[in-house]
Amino acid sequence: MFRRRWSVPPALLAAALSAVGCAARGGPVPDDDGSSMQTIVDSIRAAYDLPALGGAIVTADGGSIAAVSGVRRVPDGAPVTLDDLWHLGSNFKAFTAMLAATAVDRAEIRWTTTLAEAFPELAPTMLEPYRGVTLRDLLSHRAGLAADPEWTAISGRDRPEQRLAVTRWAVSVPPAAAYGTYLYSNTGYMVAAAMLERAMGETFERAMASRVLEPLGITDAGYGAQDAGGAAQPVGHQWVGGRWVGREGLDNPPVYASAGGAHMSIGSWARFIQEVLRVEAGNPTIVNAEAGRVTTSANVPMDGSDSYGMGWIITSRSWADGKTLTHAGSNTANSSVAWLAPNRGFAVLAVTNAYDPSQNSRTWEALDALSARLLTYHATGR
Repeated sequence: MFRRRWSVPPALLAAALSAVGCAARGGPVPDDDGSSMQTIVDSIRAAYDLPALGGAIVTADGGSIAAVSGVRRVPDGAPVTLDDLWHLGSNFKAFTAMLAATAVDRAEIRWTTTLAEAFPELAPTMLEPYRGVTLRDLLSHRAGLAADPEWTAISGRDRPEQRLAVTRWAVSVPPAAAYGTYLYSNTGYMVAAAMLERAMGETFERAMASRVLEPLGITDAGYGAQDAGGAAQPVGHQWVGGRWVGREGLDNPPVYASAGGAHMSIGSWARFIQEVLRVEAGNPTIVNAEAGRVTTSANVPMDGSDSYGMGWIITSRSWADGKTLTHAGSNTANSSVAWLAPNRGFAVLAVTNAYDPSQNSRTWEALDALSARLLTYHATGR
């Protein structure tokens, strides 16, 4: 599972946010030596009995404050640190969309470039409904592609070969939804990455590093499980039989990289979120504002009044003065949530090295609770 979608926040989050009102309008993060933030994260981690938990408040002017709590592995692993890496799951989709915006900005590809134009060699097997599908459709989940590829469709010795194999499969099977309607699709992000590789003339991973990560000062990002190879990093956990079970090295296949297969420190994620806030403010640093705003604009209706952009659910909240960007991600062992208030120039982030699949999931409830508490803290300073 790479995402959790909601049309309105859970009752816990809604109740906490009602207390925020209109007290805060952007501005710096609270004047904190770290102790208050630490207390917040510690208390919520303990209340939900998570292995580890991290949170951050981010502002568009470059300010951020973060805290982490807990251990890398239950029951007695080393304590987590601010430099530790967290798996973002589908929150990496916004990075993929930003990379696409850089390629559009450089006139290497268009938002309207079609699958037929990008992959002419697939014409014999490409079904008619896919010939007019565009890059924008793929990144907006409106291409009709299946949510995930069949395991038998994934082949090849490296990620680029796997992406092409998934693309060949995806355009040869009947659509899972009508073109133009919303259907969340990790497959679409794999195919989009294959399109971008052809347009940019380099691998997705190399382009991501040189065009998005490095210019933003993100040097600790990687793909796959954050603890792969025995690295001293937080281990993902699953809730099984009433307890947390460590899942060393657990992640989905490498082809999921562009759909949500990356990890980084919470501080690095905050740097990217600052760039998204700058995109919304019209002063981004790594992409033309016009190209960037396509990723944070409503591209396809979801349930209710929500829409999907590219890597972002677009909704509205009173505490955000209107437009709100949000997303969640999980690789079934780690979980993350982001809430952005562009009109107020700030965001809150929450991460954990845990995943509870139950209906009343303690991981999602904890991340919602932390998000709500951080929003209140940003608004009131307490």
